[in-house]
Amino acid sequence: MDSHELEQVFLQQIQRLCMPNAPLVVGVSGGADSMALMALLVHVKDKWPMVLYPVHIDHGLRPNAAQDALFVEETLRERFGLSVVIERIHIVPEAGESIEMAARRQRYAVLEQHRARYGIHSRIVVGHHQRDQAETVLMRVIMGTGVQGLQGMKEQNGMIIRPLLSFSPDVLREYLQANDLAWREDESNQDTYFLRNRIRWDLLPLLQRRFNPQIEQALAALAVRAQEAYALIHEQAQDFLRNHHIKTEDNPLRLPNLFGALNSAVQADIFEMIAGEWNLRLNRHHIEEAIQGRANWPKGVVVTRDIQGWRISRPTSRELPPRPMWAAQILPREGIVHLDPHNRLIIQTVPFQGPRPHVVQINKARWPQIAVRPWTVGDRIEPLGMKGHHKKIGDIFTDYKIPRHKRLAWPIIVAASDFHEILGIAGIMSAESARCSPGQLCTAIEYQQDNDFA
Repeated sequence: MDSHELEQVFLQQIQRLCMPNAPLVVGVSGGADSMALMALLVHVKDKWPMVLYPVHIDHGLRPNAAQDALFVEETLRERFGLSVVIERIHIVPEAGESIEMAARRQRYAVLEQHRARYGIHSRIVVGHHQRDQAETVLMRVIMGTGVQGLQGMKEQNGMIIRPLLSFSPDVLREYLQANDLAWREDESNQDTYFLRNRIRWDLLPLLQRRFNPQIEQALAALAVRAQEAYALIHEQAQDFLRNHHIKTEDNPLRLPNLFGALNSAVQADIFEMIAGEWNLRLNRHHIEEAIQGRANWPKGVVVTRDIQGWRISRPTSRELPPRPMWAAQILPREGIVHLDPHNRLIIQTVPFQGPRPHVVQINKARWPQIAVRPWTVGDRIEPLGMKGHHKKIGDIFTDYKIPRHKRLAWPIIVAASDFHEILGIAGIMSAESARCSPGQLCTAIEYQQDNDFA
C-alpha cells in the first residue's frame, strides 16, 4: 500500500468514525503508530475538517520519558504547527491491578478529561494497529476467553476511536519514512517479562514463520467475526434477561429452568451482565461453575441451582453496600453529564426538526431550566401525543422491556423548579408538556450507556 492509497483508506475510516469539524483528542506517545496517526490526521483534515488536540502522557515509568515528551513537543510544533499538552501522572494500582493495567486506566481517564471539555461530538483517537489487535486476541486466547474476548479492540468503543486498526505497523512505518518523519522507540516494548512483549517477539514471529505468514491479518479478521457473533449472542442474552429473570424481595435474583436450555455462550453473557450490574469481575471458572449451578463469585455472591432454576444472591447490605445511586441535579444548557462511570446524558440546544428516536426533546422557551432525577415508584407521565392521558412509568418500563434491576436508577427528566413535573423519560420518550413545534429551539437529551473504555 503506497502513501496515497493509505491516505485515501484512512480518510474513509475517519469519515466513518467521526463527524466533520469534530474535536479530536489524540493520544501521542511519540512511537511510530501515534506519529503516523498524527501525520495522517493532519493530511486528511483539509478534506474532512477536524480540530486536533494532541495530548502526550508521561507515566513516570521510563528513564527516557522526558526526552519522549520533548520529541513530541518539538516535532508537532515544527512539522504540523500544533502545540501538545504534556500530562504527567503518578500510577497508583488498585487492588489486584498490575502497573500496566493501572497505567492504561489512568491514561484513558486523562484523555477523557480532555475530551469532555470539547462537547458531544468530540472523540479520543488512539493509534492501535493490526498487530496490536492480533496480540490482544492471542493474549486473551492464552489467558482463556470466549467470544467476547475474541472481539479484541473495537474501531469505535464509546467515545474512543481507533482508525488505524486495519493497518499493519510496517505500512505505517513506511509512510513515516516516505514523509521523512521520525519516531521514538519505547525500550519497555523490548522487555519480554511482559506477556504482550513475549507474544510480539516470540510467539507471533514463530506463527508467521512456521504456520501462517498472514497470521496478523487472520487474527484481526477473527476479531471482526467475533464482534459480529457476539452482537447476536448479546442480543439473545438481553432478550432473555428482559423477559425471564425475576428479582425477589429477599435479594436473590432468579433465572428460571428455561435458562438451562440456552446456548452456553448466551448463558455466559447473561452472567457477565448480572456481574457487571453488581460491579463484579468474573473469570472463566466463575462462569463455568455458575452454569453448573454452584459457584462462589467475588464479594460473597453465591450462585446455586434448585428446583425453580438458578439463584444468584449477594450478602446483606451490611456486608455489601448497594451500588451508589447518582443524585438528582439541575442540568446544564449544553454538554455531557456523567450520572455515573457508565451512564451519561448528552445535552444540546437545537432547532426542532421532528421526532428523533430515543431522544427526549423539550420546548426551551417553556422549560428554560430542567433537571434529572432517578425514577420513583408511582411516577406518571403524559406521553407526547396522548394529551390528557397519564401512564405509570413503571408500566412503560415493562412495555419497553427495561430490566427491573436498572429501573431505580433510570434518568427521569423534570422541571428544575420543583423536580416534580415530568418532561421525559431518558432514552424512551418526551412528555406532552415538553412538545416542540418546527423551528422552535428545543433541549435535546440523548441517554448513553456503556460498560468500559476497552
